[in-house]
Amino acid sequence: MKKPHIAVSLLLFSSLGFTVNAQQHVHGQGELLVSQEGNMLHLQLVLPAADALGFEHEPETTEQLNSQNLLAERFTLNTNVIDVEGKCELVNVEHTLETHDDHHESGHDEAHNEAHEGEHASHKEHVSHKEHDEHEDHEEHEEENHQNIEVEYQFHCDDAVSGITVALFESMPSLSAIQAQWITERGQGLSELSAGKPTLSW
Repeated sequence: MKKPHIAVSLLLFSSLGFTVNAQQHVHGQGELLVSQEGNMLHLQLVLPAADALGFEHEPETTEQLNSQNLLAERFTLNTNVIDVEGKCELVNVEHTLETHDDHHESGHDEAHNEAHEGEHASHKEHVSHKEHDEHEDHEEHEEENHQNIEVEYQFHCDDAVSGITVALFESMPSLSAIQAQWITERGQGLSELSAGKPTLSW
């Protein structure tokens, strides 16, 4: 999936005096950028993968694979993600979640899977050895490997939009807050969204 053009709006927000921290990674905290120009409403959502998926690596099990595919579909269809308060039509979606086809797994026999698991275990043993020898370097590497999921929505709106509601908190209980920054023809501002306050109004 093509990566959203986050940098474009980040430049816009930065030029308007916003503090842009979309590259930060704090578990439990997401970020939302909202801008409206004319009839176009643009939203960019950044979520820690640990909160959105429960893991921060490539899917290693069928359950993780299914979870990632379902979340990718949910983002693509905007199913219980963003509710816009206005007469708007979703015209474009981009996100950084890749979908995976797991048909090849079902075609493998158990012997192959066991062999693969053996290779994986050997690899883990090798990694563990490196962790013992290079503990500090490994900690830095892990820190750098924290992953965010980025989602970009574009809506065409026929009337004024008074706000949006983020409908993610119920399905992502470890997501405690989303730092929202917005700019519209009515002004600009900052707000913190949470399960108890999921709506951003302007």
